[in-house]
Amino acid sequence: MTGPLSSTYRDVGLFGLLGLELTHSQDGSVRGRLIIDPRHRNRAGYVHGGVFCTMIDFAACAAGLHSDPGEAARYAVTLSLTTQFTKAVADGVLQVEGRIVSASRKTYTAEAQVFDDSGVIAAHGIGTFQWRPGSEPHSQMQA
Repeated sequence: MTGPLSSTYRDVGLFGLLGLELTHSQDGSVRGRLIIDPRHRNRAGYVHGGVFCTMIDFAACAAGLHSDPGEAARYAVTLSLTTQFTKAVADGVLQVEGRIVSASRKTYTAEAQVFDDSGVIAAHGIGTFQWRPGSEPHSQMQA
């Protein structure tokens, strides 16, 4: 994917280094993808657990950060993240989906799942995130 949506993460820090792209965003959920290449593999030849953790953190956090075109970007920080690995993957394209589970005024909890090429879950996790000041959902209504 190219254009404004993908560029919101593709060129940012670690996401850019990994080649992780945002492919869909709507209020409360996101999808992304990563094309596996040699830089993502550990010494055994499988995708490194840190790549899965980053994908889960990315999707779970981004699920609470949707903004429509023309609106200010929203930001949050990760307060906690738990990840479970369920399958080794060596190549192909990884898809990640994140969605909000619950939210309060300042924090939200979201989950994410990483799928291999055949749609099997390779890793999943849940995190708690804090919206940065001015990024809370109600802040857009207080202008």
